Amino acid sequence: MALVLAGCTSAKHQQMQNERDTRREAYEDVRRKETFKRSRDFLSDDMLGKWRFLELVVEERGGSEDILKVKAERAARRLKGLTLRFWKSGNTAYQYQIENMMPKTYGTYTTRTVHRGDKPKSGRIHFYPVSGTQVPDLLFNFAKGIHQQVLLSDGEVLSTILRIDIPRISMKDREMDLTLDLGMILAPDGWLHRGNIRCSFERIE
Repeated sequence: MALVLAGCTSAKHQQMQNERDTRREAYEDVRRKETFKRSRDFLSDDMLGKWRFLELVVEERGGSEDILKVKAERAARRLKGLTLRFWKSGNTAYQYQIENMMPKTYGTYTTRTVHRGDKPKSGRIHFYPVSGTQVPDLLFNFAKGIHQQVLLSDGEVLSTILRIDIPRISMKDREMDLTLDLGMILAPDGWLHRGNIRCSFERIE
């Protein structure tokens, strides 16, 4: 009799444990989906509207970037008057268009953001052109081929080529910045951040 009761108790306990595990897995699945949705949509929604090119600058930190600065100044003169428009089609499709400089350049975009409180304001942006040139190519083409050194978490240094296709995006008030990280540079006191290339836009609609 005792063995039967023990067996029933054990089976009931296992059933309760399985139910708890199932509920926990369902909760975690919902939480992951909601986190993904929020991280994808918040910044994309904030971008909706029309933006005008403001400036393109090289922000030095750990070294001299005189040649890169000259190239950025030339690119900035070419980008003067550039306007980007972002809008939402349906429930999930985010689209962009270059309205004045290249009217046939358009496509879709997505963002992956870093959460800060309830509403993230920075992350990465991916452009997927349907027609015309890539937006990062238009903005940062002068920086193609730049060698970049990245300091890894284990202290090792990775030498690579600067990627311009997935810039960091950040927003504050009525300004939007697309930024490329130039990586690290070895100085007498150790590794220092080399700086950034920042392309800024101001909201006009």
